[in-house]
Amino acid sequence: MSFHKLLAVARWEFLEKARTKAFIISLLATPMLTLAFVLLPSLLALQGDDTTKKFAFYDETMSLREPVQALLNQKYRLSNGQPNFDLVPIDPRTTSRESFLQAYSPRVFNGDFTGLCIIPANVQEKRTIEYRSDNVGNVRDIRALESAVEKALAQQAALRYGIDTTVLRRLLEPIETMSLKITPSGDTNESGFLQVFGIAYASVLILFILIVGTGQLLVRGLVEEKSNRIMEILLSSCSPVELMLGKLLGLSGLGIVQALSWIAFGLGVALYFNVSLSSPGNIALMVLFMLFGYLLYASLLLGLGSLTTTDQEAQQVTSYVSFLLLIPFVLITVIMQNPSSALAKIFSFIPFTAPTVMVMRISIQMPTTPEIIGSLALLLLSAVLITYFAARIFRVAVLVYGKRPTLPEILAFLKEQ
Repeated sequence: MSFHKLLAVARWEFLEKARTKAFIISLLATPMLTLAFVLLPSLLALQGDDTTKKFAFYDETMSLREPVQALLNQKYRLSNGQPNFDLVPIDPRTTSRESFLQAYSPRVFNGDFTGLCIIPANVQEKRTIEYRSDNVGNVRDIRALESAVEKALAQQAALRYGIDTTVLRRLLEPIETMSLKITPSGDTNESGFLQVFGIAYASVLILFILIVGTGQLLVRGLVEEKSNRIMEILLSSCSPVELMLGKLLGLSGLGIVQALSWIAFGLGVALYFNVSLSSPGNIALMVLFMLFGYLLYASLLLGLGSLTTTDQEAQQVTSYVSFLLLIPFVLITVIMQNPSSALAKIFSFIPFTAPTVMVMRISIQMPTTPEIIGSLALLLLSAVLITYFAARIFRVAVLVYGKRPTLPEILAFLKEQ
């Protein structure tokens, strides 16, 4: 095998893809879009209302409307100083509950009211209120009403039992928890749920985008070279193994450039918002797992991509591989809650899930040294074996035209010397 030819193929593969407008745009567009998808929902959720919301308040206790309104006014205000919530009282002495619902439910759809709030007479014992609206997905409004009613009931109970309401308000103030992550050296650094989740999610997302994005370029490039008969010209200058390893090396270089640019962007955003990051050692381990995982999936896509003959087949191959990458996304909540569970450890030693699962575990809670070494060794060994078998398939299948090889034919490719 000629390393000179291998490097020539790698250089050509890298420069050919790196010069495209799509690659250049992706270096900036992908992290920007990812950041927008992460931050935009949070910013929109925090955005306050611009008009006062009216609620028809049917209070069978005849005592909660005013204290609830006062509590809401104290906590929720519009930018112009007006109340965010306006509780319109409905007298239960003159209007039955059935009449109230019949008369006011249509007014919700007409826009006169955001919703209807019903306080039953036995709310102190049952601890249940009723909220009706055409949109019950606005958790902020529902939680605001719930909290205000809870505090109003507590204040009324305090007065009945002779408890100072000032002391009660102090006791009912929410407690804020400062999360501190302990390092092996005994030091601590502030680390909240969103920060840990963000690092784990971003790491897995980067690997997913890299493999899916560059994998599609690779597989479709193979199909195009086969259909245009360019593959025959390339193989007249180098061996199939040299061609495949050169493509793998060039593609890996392309992925590394993308990953480094995205990581640099992420570090810049983290520094701008003053977000503390993992230690350099942890980041190095995460990058190592991502690199080995990338090599594993890239070689797998090369071997499977050489079997395809049309764009449709190429898309199917990429989709099948993507399913393996989606498994950690399904498990991310379970792993975050218990990163040392048996399930997390099992997926840490499965080569196709180890890169993403171990990256998540490292960002949340550092696995043991034997687990890290064992997972890395198994991942590297799997990448080497898949590259070997992919090369054996590639050297024959890359010149197969017309139809996709069957399973017996693929097994025959592996046995050929």
